[in-house]
Amino acid sequence: MRFRKQRPELTWQSIRATHTQDAPAAHAYATILRKLFLDLENAEKKTFLVSSAVDQEGKTITTLHLAVALAIRDKKVLVVDAHLRSPRLGQHLGLQGDSGLIDLLAADGFAGDGIAADPDLPGLRALPRGPGQDKLLSPASWARLATFLQQARKRFDFILIDGPSVAAGVEPLTLGQMADGILLVVAADQTQKSALLTARNLLQKNGGRIAGVILNKVPTYLPAYYTTP
Repeated sequence: MRFRKQRPELTWQSIRATHTQDAPAAHAYATILRKLFLDLENAEKKTFLVSSAVDQEGKTITTLHLAVALAIRDKKVLVVDAHLRSPRLGQHLGLQGDSGLIDLLAADGFAGDGIAADPDLPGLRALPRGPGQDKLLSPASWARLATFLQQARKRFDFILIDGPSVAAGVEPLTLGQMADGILLVVAADQTQKSALLTARNLLQKNGGRIAGVILNKVPTYLPAYYTTP
């Protein structure tokens, strides 16, 4: 696969820089990893869909941070951009490819390891959606996606699927069936409780397994009554 670099909104290096030992992000994601990924009881859980109730809750950024946090711990990680209608991963990292997930799934089998994401984290790979139409929406393509993920499990410790919100369409419901667990990203002071419950119920009704909820965009300030003597 060939990929052309554009001016990125983020870089793997800039994300990795926020995971220094004393950084707040490092502590936050270390806690998430202990609870959701590195627990011995979850040893067989490798594939996770990252979704949300509605758009603009920070799914893609959260996915990228989780991937870096795992790779720092010497895990082999594949990040897949499954935003079929509005790709996010390539946009954030400045990747515009001649091929991607769409093209890989047009043929049977796992055709590659994605692209090397960060030379300092050789176990981290990213697979943008790629150009083209929504070819994944046919039943045959969904079956190829399931095969793709099964074969990728043999090569990676974890597969993070950056998916659309439940409100955006039916794709997360199908993706959730293929994942070992679903991580719901919730934006603090933004997501309505009713929307979150609707998303949870839809995912579970369609066979999805909620692995956890990640509270995102938490204000860093403290209310006055916490700081006033």
